[in-house]
Amino acid sequence: MDFNYEECTPRAHRGGQLYQLRVADLHPTQSGVGLDEVDTRAAAMRKKSRQELTAYLITHPVPIVIGNGNKFYLTDHHHLARALWDVAQGKNEAGIDAGNARVAVEVLYNWSVLKDYDFWKAMHDNAWVYLFDHTGGGPVRPDALPKHVKDLHNDPYRGLAWYVRTHFGYDKMAADFAEFQWAQFFRMRMILDNRVLRNQIDDTDILISRMSDEDRQAIIAEAVHLASSPEAAGLPGYVGRGS
Repeated sequence: MDFNYEECTPRAHRGGQLYQLRVADLHPTQSGVGLDEVDTRAAAMRKKSRQELTAYLITHPVPIVIGNGNKFYLTDHHHLARALWDVAQGKNEAGIDAGNARVAVEVLYNWSVLKDYDFWKAMHDNAWVYLFDHTGGGPVRPDALPKHVKDLHNDPYRGLAWYVRTHFGYDKMAADFAEFQWAQFFRMRMILDNRVLRNQIDDTDILISRMSDEDRQAIIAEAVHLASSPEAAGLPGYVGRGS
């Protein structure tokens, strides 16, 4: 896939211009994603023609920071990048594969001079790295982060947070790690874990999308109710419907 943009290199600079970069060269800055959201995005991408997929990716550029040994770190759109990688592994209308799957990228900063602690301190200070794993544990060391988007782990509660937002349980907001905050809120209330303890769910690597309609709707309804409760009032995008 080619956007007719300049290929991003370690010399690329901030300046409002878009570059193109292979998905395989992106380094995650978080450990987990909600595979429920990833799978839904991937299903939609597989149906797009090359022209449609190109237009979609150009209008959804991935923000990156260059540094720590001339690596390309994505600071957002992990779900998009993982979905595109998954699409490239099989048949798709756009005809992309693992070798040519690319995204449009915007360079936020070129910190090539920063390495190790200095680089990660700058990333942390800008809220561009999330050092908690897919089970909510942490903080984890930066060198424990996945080295490739294909290695992002499933966080079922991040998937649940996405479901709740798509069911208008809260509004999307430009707040640091907003959906991870919601994921932790639901995790602390063991919405999914309780079903494991009751032997209602077989696998701790849960995909809500693969549950029965009845179970899925029950879980989402419970989570939406909690998202509307006073307990959630301090979270980004809280709408406070219900009681």
